[in-house]
Amino acid sequence: MDNREVTLKVLKNKIGNKEVADDTRLDALGLDSLDLVEMILELEEEVGVEFKSEEISKLVTISDVFHLVDSKTK
Repeated sequence: MDNREVTLKVLKNKIGNKEVADDTRLDALGLDSLDLVEMILELEEEVGVEFKSEEISKLVTISDVFHLVDSKTK
């Protein structure tokens, strides 16, 4: 599974089967700060990296999450 697939899998665990696009805002999906932290913790476990709180606080869209995961795994 590539990073995008892993990220989408983790996201879908949180939001169910809602349709999303890269520019979908995380807050538009009903994710509160606790949901976001839980999602990031699961992502860290899945891809084997650690994200800094400063990086997490800058996440606005799904694309931002994809880029953060990619930047940490390359």
